[in-house]
Amino acid sequence: MSIDVSGKNISKNVVATVSQVLVSGVVFFVLYRYLYDHLGVEQIGVWALVLASTSISRIGELGLTAGVVKFVAQALGRNDAQRAADVVQTIALTLGVFMAVLLAACYPLFVLALSYFLPAEGFPIALTILPYALVSLWVTVVVSVFSGGLDGCMRMDLRSLLMTLFHLVYLGLAILLVPKYGLEGVAMAQLIQSIGLLIMLWWGLRRQLKVLPVVPLHWNFPVLKDMFRYGVNFQIITIMNMLFDPMVKAMMSKFGGLEVLGYYQMANGLILRGRGLIVEASRVLVPAIATLKESSAGSERQLFNTSYRLMFYVSILFYGAMGSSITMISMLWLGHYHATFIQFALLLNLAWFVNTLISPAYFSNLGTGLLRPNMIAHALIGLFTPLAGWVLGEYYGGIGVVISVVIGLIIGSVYLLLNYLNKNELKWAAFIVPQKMKLLMIFAVIAITISNYGRDSQSALTTVIGLTSLCVCCLLVIGWKNPARKFLLQRIK
Repeated sequence: MSIDVSGKNISKNVVATVSQVLVSGVVFFVLYRYLYDHLGVEQIGVWALVLASTSISRIGELGLTAGVVKFVAQALGRNDAQRAADVVQTIALTLGVFMAVLLAACYPLFVLALSYFLPAEGFPIALTILPYALVSLWVTVVVSVFSGGLDGCMRMDLRSLLMTLFHLVYLGLAILLVPKYGLEGVAMAQLIQSIGLLIMLWWGLRRQLKVLPVVPLHWNFPVLKDMFRYGVNFQIITIMNMLFDPMVKAMMSKFGGLEVLGYYQMANGLILRGRGLIVEASRVLVPAIATLKESSAGSERQLFNTSYRLMFYVSILFYGAMGSSITMISMLWLGHYHATFIQFALLLNLAWFVNTLISPAYFSNLGTGLLRPNMIAHALIGLFTPLAGWVLGEYYGGIGVVISVVIGLIIGSVYLLLNYLNKNELKWAAFIVPQKMKLLMIFAVIAITISNYGRDSQSALTTVIGLTSLCVCCLLVIGWKNPARKFLLQRIK
């Protein structure tokens, strides 16, 4: 088969991916409100720490899953379907065996880590759900190989459809199982969802790569060798990621307690689900640029310019609206005004806004195979955040850890963007904030300030909703008048 990198196909994949992330966000919102009501925020904290702790073992992926998209797209760009199939099978078999051994060997270490970072009352339930989390993680690693294969075929639409379906399955199972099994029911639901998604993604991938067998059987050492060279650099990125999220949650538990960790998980998850709507659209750049690199050198730069301009415009509107809505979300989602949640969410909203802007540069580097700048950016984030978080956490508790997250994300993100602009001889002083975006950005800051400043537990819900709605509507009206809106609509059409 040949890969379709036409504007129409790219737009279709972007819309499908964004739709999938939107459903994921709705599921997250509904599920966590359900868990908040039925299990309490401390149980959410336990769940967050178990998942973060076990995710460290993804270092064992050796950076190989990240290369599946690029190498499948590259092979199809040369009309070599057999090599694309070999990439998927080789990586699935390699990681399936290696991760099974690694997770089993590391089980005692996970128990030890949880006993250290969790308070005594949270440890028994963590120990109960740990086996579910480890098996789910193993399945998820193989799922990431199959989903990467579909992305490499430029069939994000099919991958998104299947993931959307199983997000809903997860929600339904969790609601069904939690009343009887508690937090263990959430772990059961996640495991069932992962297995179902694994089966369906393989089915979808076999429809694209007809040469694939019924089950992965073909292991190709030359393919693994080629991908390992690419994966070594990406492995460093993976290690830096492992230093970031698990360590942040471990420090949050240690310095703030399970309740504070629970609110961090909800605030960070809320922002990340929204961020995914924007970032996942940029992920289409990886197979597109990998294919263009084979067939149309130079086109990737124009694709970046267009993507960055649209990314900035959409990010201002999204994070401006999200920031303006934080107090309202607290009162609607949690059922009351909660200062810790609001404070965390506002800080994280700023950090992830800056990080989102680098997505076109980040994914362009993945598509071209130039991973060193990405690696350094992750190193800055992954090393600075735990070190600063430990110091600030000792003195300021949970809020100190969040501040370290904000500073780490901003430092790493700014480095990557400036590096990309310099490398491509773009004038970063004029490029970073595109023309006619400054007014929109200033108003977004004003809207966030007005919506949240002066609000407290005594504020009436109707007043908060009314003020938030007014600020968001004004922001959207100003955004509608921005020239980037017409450009965005043209690209969608």
